[in-house]
Amino acid sequence: MNTPLVCCDLIGDLPALAAKRWGERHAFTFEDKSWNYQQVEQEVTQLARALQVIGVKKGDRVALWLTNSAMLECLLFAVIRIGAVAVPLNTRYRTQDLAFTLKNSGSVLLISAGQSGPVNFDAILLEALGQVAIEAQGLVTSEAVPSLKRVVMMGDSAIPGALSWEHFTGLGVLRSSKPLDQNNTNSTSSARDEQSHEELRAQQLAALQPQSTDTALIVYTSGTTGNPKGVLLSHNGMRLCFDRAQAMQLQASDIQLTYLPLFHVYAISYSMIMSFVCGGAQVIMSGFQVDQALELIAKHRVTIVHGFDAHFNDFMLALAKKPSDISSLRFGTLTVGADSTIELAQAAQTKVCPTLSGYGVTELWGGVTLTPQDANLEQRCAASGYPLPGVELRVINPETQQAVATGEVGEIQVRSYSRMIGYHNQPEATEHVFDADGWYKSGDAGILRADGHVRFVVRLKDMLKVGGENVSPAEIEGLIAALPGVEYVAIVGKPDERLSEVPVAFIVSAPSGPKRAEQIISHCKGKIASFKIPVECYFVEALPMTPTGKIQKELLRTRLRAMLGNQNEG
Repeated sequence: MNTPLVCCDLIGDLPALAAKRWGERHAFTFEDKSWNYQQVEQEVTQLARALQVIGVKKGDRVALWLTNSAMLECLLFAVIRIGAVAVPLNTRYRTQDLAFTLKNSGSVLLISAGQSGPVNFDAILLEALGQVAIEAQGLVTSEAVPSLKRVVMMGDSAIPGALSWEHFTGLGVLRSSKPLDQNNTNSTSSARDEQSHEELRAQQLAALQPQSTDTALIVYTSGTTGNPKGVLLSHNGMRLCFDRAQAMQLQASDIQLTYLPLFHVYAISYSMIMSFVCGGAQVIMSGFQVDQALELIAKHRVTIVHGFDAHFNDFMLALAKKPSDISSLRFGTLTVGADSTIELAQAAQTKVCPTLSGYGVTELWGGVTLTPQDANLEQRCAASGYPLPGVELRVINPETQQAVATGEVGEIQVRSYSRMIGYHNQPEATEHVFDADGWYKSGDAGILRADGHVRFVVRLKDMLKVGGENVSPAEIEGLIAALPGVEYVAIVGKPDERLSEVPVAFIVSAPSGPKRAEQIISHCKGKIASFKIPVECYFVEALPMTPTGKIQKELLRTRLRAMLGNQNEG
C-alpha cells in the first residue's frame, strides 16, 4: 500500500500525529464549514484545556449527548486525550435511559445541546436529572445523578448552573479565559488561566497521561431486553482500526460520508478513527437522510460509505426514483451473511458500489473480520470475511462446547486483543460472556466456510424452533424480500401449542407492493418447507430500527405479544 498510515497506541494522540503528518490536508466538513488537520488539532487542544480548567481529571467520565458534528469528534478526542473516559450517549434516549446511563457511568460532566431538530434535549435532560441545585464555584448537584458536577449546553438551557458552550470553549483559550463562577472573580479558574502554555502542557503530560490499557470509552449497548450495558473499551481498538485500514487499502484521497451515529463503535472506529489513520477526509452528517446523503456524495465526490442493509436499501430506492451521480464511490462496508441480505447485497454491487463485509460487536471494538478487497462477488455478498491479524475465531455447538464441522451452524466465538475490559459495574454479566480461556461467547449463529470466511447467520435468540426444527428467520426474510414491492421484512416467532412456535412476518410494502397475506404465502409455497411459511403477515408503515439501521426484533416480539393479548381479551 502506497499511502503511509498513522500508527499510535493512544486514541487521543491521533489528531496531533495526523496534523504533523498531513497539516493542511482537508480533515472534515460539517454543514458549511471545513477543517484541515492542523485546525482539528487546535480545536482538540483547546477543548482539552477547557476540560482541565473545569476540573476534569484522569479517569473521570464525561458524557456526550450530541448528534453527529465536527465538534463531537473533537470532543471525543479531547476527553480521551486528557485521560478521561468519553461516554457518548444515544440521541434516541429519553428520560429513563438517559438518567440510567448518566448515573451508571458515574459521569461528572455532561455536554449536550438544548435542541436537535424537533427534539428538546434540554427539557428531557431537565426531567432526567431530577432536582438540580447550584453549589459553591458553580458546581451542580443532581438528585438522579449524584456524580454529576458540571453541565455544558450548546444553545439555550433551563438547567440551573449550566455553562454555555461559548463560555466553556473560552476557558481553553490561553491567557484569556473567563472565571467559571461569573459572580466570583477570585475563583480558582482565574489562577489556572494565568498558567503558561508550558505549565499546562507539563501538567497534562505528567498528571493526565493515559496508558494504553486505560478505559477510553464507555459505549452503551442497545439494551433491548433490559437496561443498556456499558461496554468498557481501552485504547487497544487503535490497533484494530489500523489493521482494518490496511486491509481495506484506505488512501489519503478517500472521503468518507459519516452518517452512522458517533455514539456507536461502528462510526467511531470506521468513520472517525480510520479517516485520521489514513489522512483521508470526512463529510459529516448529523444523521442519515438518504436524499441529503446522495447530494453530499455527488457534491464532495465521496469515495466510501458504511452501513447496514437498511441504508443500502434506502440508497437503491432513492436512486430508482431520482438518479444521482455516485460514480465517485470506491467501496462501502455492508454487513451481510444472513439470507435476507444476500440479494440486496448483490444488487448493491452495481446499483451503489462494491461492498466489503465483516463481523463484529461492540464488546470487541467492532469488526474483527473483514472481506478482502480481492474477494469475489459471492464472498462480498454472502460471507463476513476473514479474521484480522491477532484475532482467533471459532464456531462451536453451544450445548457441547465442541467445534462444529465446516459449513454447519453454531455459535461464533472470538478471542482477541481488542476485547472489552468488561461491562461497567456488571462483573457477573462480564463473566458470563467470556469463558476461562478468554473466548467471547457472542450469542450469534454462524458458519465457518470451506474458503476460510466466517458467515454470520442470525442471533441465536432469533432462531425459531418450529415443531423441533431449527428455522433461520433470515432464510424466510430473504425469500419474501425478493418479492417486488417488498421494502423491508422481519420474521419473529409466535407461540403455538402444537409446534412450540411458528413464523410471523412484519412487512413494509411499497405502494405497488403486496398488501395481503395471501400474496406472501403464495410466493413462499413450493420454495421453502411448509413449516417455514409465515402463518400471519402484518403490513406496517415502518419497522423499529436501531440508530445504526438494525431491525429491533425484540420490539416486534413485544408488539406481537401485545396484539395476541388484546385478541385473547377480546
